[in-house]
Amino acid sequence: MIRVLYAGGAGAMFGPLFALSPFALEVKGLQFHNWARPFIEGLERGGDIQVTQMPSWEVYSSFPRELAELKKYNVVVIEEVEADIFYFYPEFYTPDAWTSSKIIVLPNRLELIRQFVQEGGGLLMVGGWLSFQGRFGHGVWHGTPVEEALPVVFQSTDDRVETPQGAMVEVRDRAHPVMGGIAWEDFPPLLGYNRATARPDARVLATVRAGPQAPEDPLVAVREYGRGRTMVFASDTTPHWGVNFMKWPGYQQFWRQSVLWLSGESPAPQEAAPGREAQAGRRVPRRRTSRTRQRQSRHR
Repeated sequence: MIRVLYAGGAGAMFGPLFALSPFALEVKGLQFHNWARPFIEGLERGGDIQVTQMPSWEVYSSFPRELAELKKYNVVVIEEVEADIFYFYPEFYTPDAWTSSKIIVLPNRLELIRQFVQEGGGLLMVGGWLSFQGRFGHGVWHGTPVEEALPVVFQSTDDRVETPQGAMVEVRDRAHPVMGGIAWEDFPPLLGYNRATARPDARVLATVRAGPQAPEDPLVAVREYGRGRTMVFASDTTPHWGVNFMKWPGYQQFWRQSVLWLSGESPAPQEAAPGREAQAGRRVPRRRTSRTRQRQSRHR
């Protein structure tokens, strides 16, 4: 069984708000949304992957504080959770912490994640307003131990590229187990992504750009780090950037193959139906690949 720890993917929506008078403002609704449900259901559909999800408020209080605890999982997924959530602890903000003479020191959970990968774990970071460096720089992942393990280097400021017109995606490497066997034709428009720079030892599997004359940026990139593996997907698995992506027929297969590869598996890609490669606005010849699934075989 492959065990995945998924950080993020959920939130609460308040409203509508009613201003009944200058002195009366009322909230008439509160809803919990688990936007990651299609992602998680796709991973678990084969019975060989088990996902434990922690929304950001649970990451803050309950994300593993010891490497041994983190090693109960094979893969960690971080989606729309800023680095500060991992840095901070509830213990920092209790009255006892301010009045007690006890010195408070707690583990750097970002360093634990880096060590987890170095010692054989898998790590996936997904883009969004609170991922990479994020909207207004609020993701603050640049310069962290986690960034050190990833296949890209983040910008130091707001790195969003908003594409309400739909970003152009091009598959660069169908031979990799993450990409093979998927019908990439008619890949849906992405409504935004985070810009980053691929490391020299990264393998860029797909690129994205805002338009025909815009620069290409990594969309899917992978890397070997120590004994582990890392991957980034520079757009989102959930709304709003990924609202069309979630409806794509290849969505669940792509993420299953990604997690299998990150865990040390070599997925055997399903044969895709004949068609054209995913590239907005033009046709690219497809290359068929066939791989045999071998547990613990290592493909870059």
